[in-house]
Amino acid sequence: MKVQRVEIAKNKYRYLLLDDSYNIIEPVRRYLKYLDNISRSPNTIGNYAHHLKLYFEYLQGINLEYDQINSHSYKGPIDILSEFIVWLQNPIYLKDKFVYMASPQNIRSAKTVNLIIGAVLNFYDYLARNEKFERLDVYKEQRKNPLFKSFLYELVDKQKTIRSNIFHLKSEDKEIKFINRGEFESLKSNCILIRDKLLLSAMFEGGLRLGEALGLHIEDIEVWDNKINIVPRDDLENGVRVKNQAKGYVYVPPYFMKLFSDYVIEEYGNTDSNYVFINLRGKTKGEPLKPITVHKLFDRLGKKIGKKVSPHMCRHGHATELSESGWSIVDIKDNLRHKQIQTTTMYMHPSDKYKMEKYKEFQERIKKTTDENNRRNK
Repeated sequence: MKVQRVEIAKNKYRYLLLDDSYNIIEPVRRYLKYLDNISRSPNTIGNYAHHLKLYFEYLQGINLEYDQINSHSYKGPIDILSEFIVWLQNPIYLKDKFVYMASPQNIRSAKTVNLIIGAVLNFYDYLARNEKFERLDVYKEQRKNPLFKSFLYELVDKQKTIRSNIFHLKSEDKEIKFINRGEFESLKSNCILIRDKLLLSAMFEGGLRLGEALGLHIEDIEVWDNKINIVPRDDLENGVRVKNQAKGYVYVPPYFMKLFSDYVIEEYGNTDSNYVFINLRGKTKGEPLKPITVHKLFDRLGKKIGKKVSPHMCRHGHATELSESGWSIVDIKDNLRHKQIQTTTMYMHPSDKYKMEKYKEFQERIKKTTDENNRRNK
């Protein structure tokens, strides 16, 4: 089987799943087209295509069609899907059949398996909603536990519930890394081009995602107000987009606008382009930067400072710095343009130094209160 990417317009792609005879697997085609219709990102659709490829390979190995999951002679959907999870963790082939064996180390993490099984269940959910297909009874509902609860939270009858599938594997929380201001300054000082310094500053000082930064147009930079506008646009030449259509604006330090002016005068020149960040030499001169180019830049800079870094670590560092400087979590959420405040909490990583300082402040307040009470009691 093969996932085929098809270019339907310049830098706009669709994905197809082909069987071993290079025939299109029609239900997957319709499902991926549906995801495109509801504006799922190209990366998400591509990932779903590859996840479903694994599932159809598994079905092929056990001689089962996708629509026979509810009508197997002696196995139910739960049996079939749970065995798929085992196969994802440790597939072993023997004469075109699958043998399940315990392995000291799974080839896929629990997080990856959860993403794949989630794509498969969403595919079946689409079929059930759109066709005459029996819905899979593989979900459980539980009351949503929001981070902040209102005064009358427990008295509300119709509280929100969340649905989760019964196959969800428990996974260890992966430590999310970030860069602090010292590391940011070190990365910036190792940049040769003004363009690269400006790009790093947009992501660290403004908290922009890589796609948001690479999609910036010249008119999005308001020099007079030290402001960057984030404008969702479709079909950009470099394939980037604003995640969740999260438009908005952020303020940046005055030095950013000085960098921007220097960049336009010294490097950008008379380039016929609307994009801020473009290639400055070679055959692609004048074309917008692509994410792969920036990831290679971060690989080079990381080697220079002795730390593996990625563009998204700038956004995490930005949120952490705002938190340590006293910004409320609500203000940080708005600045990052998150939909849910729970997402924002994952972007704040207080340092040991910050924790120690806050604890000292706490102890000083306790001591002050105790001393005042003692004076009053004398």
